[in-house]
Amino acid sequence: MKPQENQAPVDRSRLLPEYRTLLEEIDALGGPALETLSPQEARADSEVRLALLWGAKDEVAGIENLEIPNDEMKLKARLYRRSDARRTILFFHGGGWMVGSIETHDGPVRTLCNATRANVLSIEYRKAPEAPFPAALEDAEVALLWLRAKGEALGLDAESLILAGDSAGASICASLAIRARDLEIPLAGQVLVYPATDLAGTTASRAEFSNGFSLQQSTMIWFAENYLSGGTPPSDPRVSPLLTADLSNLAPTLLITADHDPLRDEGRAYAQRLIAAGNDVCYEEWQGTIHGFFIMDRAGKTARKLIGHIGEWAESLWKRHDDAERGGD
Repeated sequence: MKPQENQAPVDRSRLLPEYRTLLEEIDALGGPALETLSPQEARADSEVRLALLWGAKDEVAGIENLEIPNDEMKLKARLYRRSDARRTILFFHGGGWMVGSIETHDGPVRTLCNATRANVLSIEYRKAPEAPFPAALEDAEVALLWLRAKGEALGLDAESLILAGDSAGASICASLAIRARDLEIPLAGQVLVYPATDLAGTTASRAEFSNGFSLQQSTMIWFAENYLSGGTPPSDPRVSPLLTADLSNLAPTLLITADHDPLRDEGRAYAQRLIAAGNDVCYEEWQGTIHGFFIMDRAGKTARKLIGHIGEWAESLWKRHDDAERGGD
């Protein structure tokens, strides 16, 4: 997104070359900021723009488009199969709770399926402002409960499930993991890629990277206002998991932040709180990266490197899970 005129120049000197080039290309293209469009226009624009950030798509063993019953409606979902694997990841895409879809994240999710050697169920949750909070989180819980009920019939292992998501999707994952703990639903782990964890707070990274680094401050404000347009305060722990009083006994976590991301500091803070609460946490800050790099394969090699790393973490986690299960026999 092109920085607004009359703003001080941004310092991109510490970015990886692939992201400096990408941001310069975006600057040159120009175009309206998302928040100047209607939600419907922004959604249509993002369907094209986000999908273009990924290059050639991986082949996977199989793809099935599914529908998950949710009261009087049905949630769209896409199941990516890895041969005869039973391990399963429940994935929630990013997009500020307003844009993005299973289509915009089709490329990275295919790669995630192969990297983890597991099945991935990607969920199309409802979007704001037509469906403000708590709609997305309710949909996530419905998807989790449906997978646990129907997984066996689909050949999926829902007993050692990993939740995963990027940005707003990672925020949904974090809140869903807390909800799963409270419902005594076991999870094998959660992968949070640059999550939004505190919609009520202000941080140094939100100020430092407010413009010129992929995710603009004005866009973040617009996303949050629409997501909370149903009247939920930003301090509600269900939308700001960092503010949850008790973060103990949560699933093992891989939490990734980008060092040039407005959401960096709240991601750091959430990792610190999870660790302080006694959880098993692997926290990593990827240097020279920007918000959205999980889906930026076309820019360079880092997106696939990240997804490959997620695959290694997930396989190691499942191995430890299996060892623990055998030890308990």
